[in-house]
Amino acid sequence: MALLSSTFGASALLSACGGAGDDQSVTETPKLSTVENFRDVAAGMGEGYPTVDGARLRRGVFYRSGALTPDDADAAALARLSLSAVHDLRVVGEASLAPDRVPSGAVRETHEIAPIDVAAAAPADAAAASAWIVERQRQLVTDPVARLQFGLLLTRLARVSGTQVIHGTAGKDRTGWAAALLLSIADVPLDVIIQDYLLTNTVAQTQIDARMTAHATRLGTDTQTVAPLYQAQGATIEAAFDEMHREYGTLSRYLAQGLSMTSADVAMLRAKLIA
Repeated sequence: MALLSSTFGASALLSACGGAGDDQSVTETPKLSTVENFRDVAAGMGEGYPTVDGARLRRGVFYRSGALTPDDADAAALARLSLSAVHDLRVVGEASLAPDRVPSGAVRETHEIAPIDVAAAAPADAAAASAWIVERQRQLVTDPVARLQFGLLLTRLARVSGTQVIHGTAGKDRTGWAAALLLSIADVPLDVIIQDYLLTNTVAQTQIDARMTAHATRLGTDTQTVAPLYQAQGATIEAAFDEMHREYGTLSRYLAQGLSMTSADVAMLRAKLIA
């Protein structure tokens, strides 16, 4: 399923986007033990995702993660990526609890989007938990502040040269929607976007299990009741796309009207992403 028609002439912009080159020249995605859910937006932990027309995404352009708080070993691994920008989606209160450790040479940019406060949820069962998180994910699509900040984020990703990373606290909800939008702009099929979203459950399993156990203990219930609050679910990201289509009809209109993006910036993102 194509989420955005390829009408922006991205191939003509390859020389301008600063990301050209084949994957052989890209540093291998590091496995970081102290930065949650760190992975390549365009590839998860493997090769570049396919597009609907048979192309592949370019690795090593955009990364995603939870809070960027690496230890010394992981900081050295991040330094080898030569990051130019770190985009923090957390609000000030969150960021103050776990300040970014920004690699040398990178600029930290903030795009404050209110977190989905799963710790405040007290679902009666797993179905209620799933409905709660789905509704909050829909709000990421429609909330005016979130739309403003996602638009600014995507615009900066387009205009800033070099390798960049996007992160929130756990790298699932706000970061997950940002990554899904980038993949959609690149015409990655929806089923692949969903599988990439679900990859959080594998990459961040240890942290997810710990949060579920703590939440269940606090409520006096079992982990299955609260699991949908912490585990990535296909229904959650599907609901975000459903809301986008309900409000705007197409991805193109959402980007232009909802996020106030220019067609030139959308084209630049496509050019950066597609090998």
